Amino acid sequence: MTTFETPKTPHAFVETMLRSSIEADLLASENINDRWLREAHMHTAVNGFIAAMAIEALRRWAPDEANDTVDHLDQILTAGDLAGSAYRTAKGLGHDPDQWIEEFNERAARREEATR
Repeated sequence: MTTFETPKTPHAFVETMLRSSIEADLLASENINDRWLREAHMHTAVNGFIAAMAIEALRRWAPDEANDTVDHLDQILTAGDLAGSAYRTAKGLGHDPDQWIEEFNERAARREEATR
């Protein structure tokens, strides 16, 4: 699958997420001594697994909703607006993504200082 292709069915989405999760876990092992890379890959592995489980549950119990979800994800990923969609969803669910972004920037500054 190229960077520009997205899964078109719930089954293909589950397969893609599980594959990404396994690859991220392997990368976490490969970067075991680099805390920042290891943690990023570990989070990706967990998120991929959770996404796969959620889509698989939808596929089994609400196939029409699963198809609608994958169509919506295809639109988001094709548009390249994952961060924007995640930001809007976080806001809609009552979270404070601006605080998360601020905390990320603080950690990034500490990482940059540590590499000097």
